[in-house]
Amino acid sequence: MDILHWIHENVTRLHIVAGSCGLLLFWIPVVTRKGNLNHKKFGRYFANIMYAVGFSGITITTLDLLFPLAMHVPGVVLEPARAIAISREVRDFALFLFSISLLVLLSTRHGWLTIQGKEDRRALRKPAQLGLCAALIFAGLGLSVNGLVTGSILFVLFGLFEIYTSASYLHYALKSEIRAKEWWTEHLNGLIGSGIAAYTAFFVFGGLNFLSDVFGDTIEGYSIVLWVAPGVIGGIAIGYQTKKYRTKFERPAA
Repeated sequence: MDILHWIHENVTRLHIVAGSCGLLLFWIPVVTRKGNLNHKKFGRYFANIMYAVGFSGITITTLDLLFPLAMHVPGVVLEPARAIAISREVRDFALFLFSISLLVLLSTRHGWLTIQGKEDRRALRKPAQLGLCAALIFAGLGLSVNGLVTGSILFVLFGLFEIYTSASYLHYALKSEIRAKEWWTEHLNGLIGSGIAAYTAFFVFGGLNFLSDVFGDTIEGYSIVLWVAPGVIGGIAIGYQTKKYRTKFERPAA
């Protein structure tokens, strides 16, 4: 068990470093001109970083779900009631982070495969991608049910968002026809979705503590707003970008 705890601690460090880099790299492809060298180069950097974030998150949370006490209070003898309470709390948040890690992997991969294949969607129909979509749907369902049981609005909302996101990726991959250059909006939506997941995880697990140090206790009353804000802002951005480019690509030539 010591080796598993060592793996958990070091992968967590990697996850934090990679996640911090991802939060910064996310904005470079956003603000650079689409299609130029910097956009492509930093977009590739961002994708690779988010793969590391996703895989490390899955590793951490799998260990948390299987061995919650050994990962967080190793070697400590606890009363049964206290042990059960700690295990439940660790597993609740582990399920949330596990689902976010799946969302990061799926959204990043969807955004990357759509821009590589363009009109060719065969890569999106392969077992690996379809399996990730199915896994995220089940994780989103589990998170939503957990939110209803524990009274967590965040878990319910984010679980529903994960189900919707995965279903929309499946629809795009499997539908018979796509719109003109729809692969471009799907590319943007995938990577924006990855950014939503990264910023949500930041505010839930680390950002709130950082902001509390800066603004004091007043920030705690707005915690749910901070947690939901990335999804709301990202959803608006996805809707705006989709409408903008769909209108642009489908406009008849003069």
